[in-house]
Amino acid sequence: MKLYIDPTGGFAGDMFSAALISAGADEKLMVKAMEMAASKIGKANISVTKTPDDATRLLIEISHDHNHLSGHDAKHLLMSIFEDLKIKEMYRAVGMVALQNLIDAEIKAHKEHTFLTDHHHHHHEHGHHHHGHVHENDEAYLHEAQDILIDITGAVYGLQLLDADKKAVLLEPVSLGGGMITFSHGTLPVPAPATKNMIDRFDIPVKEGPVEFELFTPTGAAILSAMFPEFKDGEELKGKEMKTGTSRGTKDLDIPPLKVFLY
Repeated sequence: MKLYIDPTGGFAGDMFSAALISAGADEKLMVKAMEMAASKIGKANISVTKTPDDATRLLIEISHDHNHLSGHDAKHLLMSIFEDLKIKEMYRAVGMVALQNLIDAEIKAHKEHTFLTDHHHHHHEHGHHHHGHVHENDEAYLHEAQDILIDITGAVYGLQLLDADKKAVLLEPVSLGGGMITFSHGTLPVPAPATKNMIDRFDIPVKEGPVEFELFTPTGAAILSAMFPEFKDGEELKGKEMKTGTSRGTKDLDIPPLKVFLY
């Protein structure tokens, strides 16, 4: 199945998992897999709900969280999650590349923004954020590591359940959102430094707006970059029978949902 993404409504890890459920990935299996991923370092309850415009939304309640993980430990945990879920090699590669891209982007962000410390706050669409800090030996420590494991697991497992191509076609540039992300030592504009690093490194087409919230998150950028997206208009989709999925993040914003098409 070829995978097409319209990220006019932004792109974040939980939104992508929700869109894959909306497109037909088995909801019970997806929730079970993501809760299992969370259980590796804590506990989360995950439920699936519908928005007023019939988009799918994931509600992730983290009840227990050993928040910080080194990049090294995160890789080991992700590998064991993929073992447990019997993820095929081609999809496993997507998840491992996504995690590595996120780690690399965090390390670069910390070298460029020396004030990125362990304590910072984000105002963004999802109310949680995936950032890390870096030790002298260039080892990234990921905050909200649990969210990262949940998001990458959901993406990879959803792609496998739908038998989707591991390469994505982008129909529109990714909406970044806008506004500021406030850290304890200062304020930076959206996109977050790690997100920006991946946009630049992987040449991901983006556009600003349309709201003053962060719509393209670091984990979203990591997952998208691992699918080597190519940018095309949707001419080849006209009049085709396909599976479609729509999703939203945690806020009801006056923008289109994230849309995925499988054909």
